[in-house]
Amino acid sequence: MSNIALFIYGINDLKGGGGAERFFADFFDEYQDSKISQNKLFYIIDKNSVKKLNEVNKLKSRNNLLNFKIHSNRFKHKLETLELAKHIFLNNIKIVHIPLYDPTYIPILKKLNELPKVIRPKIVINIVNCYVAQVLSDKNHQLHKSMCNSYLPLFKEINVSGYFCWNESFVNYVGKEKVFKNIPKKVYAINSRFSDVKKFIPSAAKQNLVVFASRLDEQKHADWYLKAIEIIKSQNKLNDWKFILCGTGPLREELMKQATEKKLSDVLEFRIEGQMEKLFNVSKIYVSCQNYDNFPSLSMSEAMASGNAIVARNVGQTNLFVRSNKNGVLINPDSAEGLAEALIKMISDGEMVKKMGEESVELMKNVHNVPNFIKQIDNFWNEILTNN
Repeated sequence: MSNIALFIYGINDLKGGGGAERFFADFFDEYQDSKISQNKLFYIIDKNSVKKLNEVNKLKSRNNLLNFKIHSNRFKHKLETLELAKHIFLNNIKIVHIPLYDPTYIPILKKLNELPKVIRPKIVINIVNCYVAQVLSDKNHQLHKSMCNSYLPLFKEINVSGYFCWNESFVNYVGKEKVFKNIPKKVYAINSRFSDVKKFIPSAAKQNLVVFASRLDEQKHADWYLKAIEIIKSQNKLNDWKFILCGTGPLREELMKQATEKKLSDVLEFRIEGQMEKLFNVSKIYVSCQNYDNFPSLSMSEAMASGNAIVARNVGQTNLFVRSNKNGVLINPDSAEGLAEALIKMISDGEMVKKMGEESVELMKNVHNVPNFIKQIDNFWNEILTNN
């Protein structure tokens, strides 16, 4: 058993967001309680971040919390490094795992690299953003420059022992790119991830509802959803089904305008919902049209736990969540027309939708659960520790 620490600071308001912050707070609590955990886990975190997590009922455990004091004077980086080094030394921390990287960590990570070998921990970075690899590989992407500014200092200046990734695309990126100071000894993409779904329980009174729930920006393709509804309505195949588009974002007003122009207000409702279980527990179908990956989408996992059949684009590792024709349908052709075709197939067969929803629940119970995730991350950490 080795001592390992998650390290995060500067968490802001989490009401309506903060999936990674919420997940690692849940993970920390679950790891403390699990009988299969192989290491001792600490959480180095500032008091305000603890407060923000508590406000959304996260980070319930007080065991092994180590206070990280944030400074705002000209000695900020030196003082914060000393603060972190103190916790590392006093608690014999062997791995510092950064759950949610951003460039503000670079000065501290540089100082960690410079610590004497006898106390210097191994550094692990979590890559949670599903489109990091794609944007970094595409010089014409509008986010390419900003993504390079964020990640290239990490790759070129910090000796990282391992990357723990949500998506296989980053593993492939590391294997082909020559931008790393030292090639990390371990790069691993998860194949299951749990979510806190205690409130997500299929209602006995399920309704004929299809839900699209996402941030409303270009890469989520909510416009496909509107187009598909328009096609279904024009073909008189609604079969008493209603549609909900749930979320906020830069395209919300434009989408509402399009829905009015397409005369969809009688079958489509725009909604902002802070407690998604109220929606998912009674809906039957969940739709995702995003560009890069549907795994491990928090919304999709919550919808599955609530007994929803899934309609999604076949991108990235979507197959880890959507078993084609078992708990959902993969859109083919990959277009709004393909989405309409998939939805018409599903809303025309209530028994199929019911069975797919039941299969979604089973997948969340038996595959995407706490023990499976803990085994993955412990195996990853143990390999990092044995690679000197």
